[in-house]
Amino acid sequence: MRDSDWEIIDELFRNPHMSRAAASLFMTQPTLTKRLQHIERELGVRIADRTPKGLAFTPEGTYLAQRAAEHIELVNQTLRGLEDLRRATRKAITIGSSYTFNKYNLWDVLSGYAEVGDPEVRFTVVNEQSDVLWRMLLDGNVDVAFVRGDHEGPARRILVDCTQAYLVSREPVDLADLPHLPRIDFRTNIESTGLLDAWWHERFSCEMPPGMSVGFIDFVWELVARDEGYVLCFVPAKFVNDRGLCLTPLVRADGSPVVRRTWCLYPKAALPPHMESFVRYVREAASIPEGTILRPQEG
Repeated sequence: MRDSDWEIIDELFRNPHMSRAAASLFMTQPTLTKRLQHIERELGVRIADRTPKGLAFTPEGTYLAQRAAEHIELVNQTLRGLEDLRRATRKAITIGSSYTFNKYNLWDVLSGYAEVGDPEVRFTVVNEQSDVLWRMLLDGNVDVAFVRGDHEGPARRILVDCTQAYLVSREPVDLADLPHLPRIDFRTNIESTGLLDAWWHERFSCEMPPGMSVGFIDFVWELVARDEGYVLCFVPAKFVNDRGLCLTPLVRADGSPVVRRTWCLYPKAALPPHMESFVRYVREAASIPEGTILRPQEG
């Protein structure tokens, strides 16, 4: 029997309708019918009978369906194991990084590791928003992720950055006037947006109205410098205020700063040696103490 025959039996058992199963298997119904008949002839058993309500599996068919599920899982486990071995042999690490962390921090991390770590390790970097990277880490599509915001779930974490939110404007602005002034929106992750929305709601007891959307934060600095509006955002510690913009820290009603943490996240499972080496370097060289807030540089 072919691997595809086991897939046919498994699909028909889970979805006992020839037309629906054929669609799921990307086959025509006549082709699926002929293949099922061929399998029955090859094995010398009747797998399923047609009824007005769909297929009714025989005892032999039910047994084969159980073995089909086991076969498919064995094949998948084998392929995953081979891929893990290939990745370990290649000493490759796929890193997910949020856009801003990639611009201001990631390359310092990678160049630092290149000086003291394993020279055979090769990195692939995936840039995405933090909420997307979190899902990619859980799905095994990236090995390590540098993400903004606090994500709860099955991953180990190292705190690598902690920045404060600011009102950034061309000239000093009275916070009470913000609802009546033009605001600039930009593309960011859900966690950052949630922190800023919560600050606004606490201060003004209403939802933050939409602003002018311009894409990514780099273009926002230029618009603010032209006095096109203000922006509420988390300013990276390595941001150099060479445009002379006015940065007003955002604080809550209790006086605490609005801060966003950045974490290095990696799986809880045992890591291959080259990944363990990289994570150890991040922990020793790039982590910061809890409670530390990194301030942007002066222009």
